[in-house]
Amino acid sequence: MSHRFSERYDRAAFRPARKAVPKALLAGSLAAGILFLSVGLSSCSSAPKRPPEVFTNRNAAAGQIDLANRSVARGDFTNAKLFLAEAWNLAVSTDDPDTRVRVLLARGNAHYNEGSGDAAVADWNLALEEATEAGNAALSSAARIYVARSDLIEGSGRSDPGEAERKAIAARTLETVRREIGKIKGNPLYAAFGWKVEGLCLKELGDWKAAESAVKKAADIHDGSHYLEDAAYDWYVIASIRSKAGDADSARAAIRKALDFDRRAENTNGLGLDWMAMGTIEEKAGNREKALAAYRRASDIFRSGFIEYNAKAADAKANALEGSPK
Repeated sequence: MSHRFSERYDRAAFRPARKAVPKALLAGSLAAGILFLSVGLSSCSSAPKRPPEVFTNRNAAAGQIDLANRSVARGDFTNAKLFLAEAWNLAVSTDDPDTRVRVLLARGNAHYNEGSGDAAVADWNLALEEATEAGNAALSSAARIYVARSDLIEGSGRSDPGEAERKAIAARTLETVRREIGKIKGNPLYAAFGWKVEGLCLKELGDWKAAESAVKKAADIHDGSHYLEDAAYDWYVIASIRSKAGDADSARAAIRKALDFDRRAENTNGLGLDWMAMGTIEEKAGNREKALAAYRRASDIFRSGFIEYNAKAADAKANALEGSPK
């Protein structure tokens, strides 16, 4: 985070005392100065030009957003909030609508991943209002996709309303994504988010092949842009699609891809989640010992990064499996 400070001092205290200057010397100096100035103005055609627009604070805000997104991917919500608070201050200081919208979308994403769905939706709706007011069609479409994603049951923490309602919600969300995604293709990262949401909708609707294809588009964007944590999560989602389709072997292969990206990123939280997913795949396939080993490895990884709440979740899965009949 940047730390601003100001220094105030009495310039007069550092100003030397003036001495009287002879009139003849003064007149000569003035004449020489006028001649120098006239020559300088006529010969210096390459003087530095002022930029038509300054982007310093907006670029700094974008940097803070990127740091916040990385922190969210790593489960570090404390630092994510600090980065986002600084990004918001910079956005407010420039009164730039686009920057304000981008911060609100990122802040909503942090809330959502932390489990604060209501706070996330509030930020995303505010982002939509600001983008619409500013006339930014691309950011308006991105905000609509974020709001639509919040309707999906998967990952929301809301109680399951039943298969019929889940599918109805997924169908409505998919309609929104497909209507809006063409307007955000100029921004690869928002487009990647749109493809991932489309994949989640198709997963809920049981179209495994189309779901995987959509999420792979997101993975290609993230991999190509070196967003390693995001690419890892894409493959984590692909693994869940394959597992839901009943293909354990290809689900394992997808989790190994996620592990590869998270190892490259040294993403402790992501690695722990990958091993928990591996445990779920093995448990579903009836491989009890492999599942237990995966859950315990996940717990160790989480504790190495002081991510205690996830470590306890991994322990709970291992203990439940140990206590179940063989």
